[in-house]
Amino acid sequence: MIAAVSTACLYPKPTEDALYDLCLHGIRTVEIFLNAPSECRPVYANDLAAMLKRFGVECRSVHPWTAPHEGFMLFSNYPRRCSDFLEEAKQVFALMETVGAQYYILHGSNIGRVPADIYCERFHMLAETAKPFGVEVTQENVNLFESQNLRFLKEFCRILGDEAQITFDTKQAVRSGMDIGEAVRLLGSHIVHVHLSDHGDLGDCLRIGRGRFQIASFLQNLHAQGFDGAVTLELYRGAFGATAELAEDWKKIERIIRIAEKEQIREK
Repeated sequence: MIAAVSTACLYPKPTEDALYDLCLHGIRTVEIFLNAPSECRPVYANDLAAMLKRFGVECRSVHPWTAPHEGFMLFSNYPRRCSDFLEEAKQVFALMETVGAQYYILHGSNIGRVPADIYCERFHMLAETAKPFGVEVTQENVNLFESQNLRFLKEFCRILGDEAQITFDTKQAVRSGMDIGEAVRLLGSHIVHVHLSDHGDLGDCLRIGRGRFQIASFLQNLHAQGFDGAVTLELYRGAFGATAELAEDWKKIERIIRIAEKEQIREK
């Protein structure tokens, strides 16, 4: 496992400035959140790649701006919208190939828009479109979206098998009332990427150590299921002060990962 930080934490700072800020603070692994279609242009992608190379930083994942219209486009009953979405997604995939990112994060459709089999068919189409770019599509669990409940995610994994890959977001799980321990037990082998924040009496999206979430136990259980991906800090801008605090939390996650991995080895 490896600790990472998302540029989304610094929204609405421009994406390239957010990435530069994280790099300056010594963060070694990032997720890039793209905020506009123009940020997929080749010259922009090349600039991001050059920045990553300059600082020796790895980009594991990209989260595009498309969440508000994925249901309307990709999961539409109007086939041309779906085709257009797939064509537009190639621009994101091309950027990901340029910056070396592996995982594309999809929010998906709102609740009740399409049956599970059609949903999985469209996910498969997007995943197939991504393959030539060396990109893998992941489904994020998102409150108020189809993916907010375990019943849907279990069916998603059953239908798609090994192609079903999940970005598990702890704050979204809390918001939708999902039992995190049960989710790890049922979906663990499909979880390839994590969005992490703490939670407790003060809120559902807190800095690491500000809540009551047993993060080490969570990561230990994930690791036992074979998870070896990026544990990515994703906070809303109001949850912290300066970028230095993101770097502090990144280091905390690194330490917690080491603890979780050692405990897993001890149990074996």
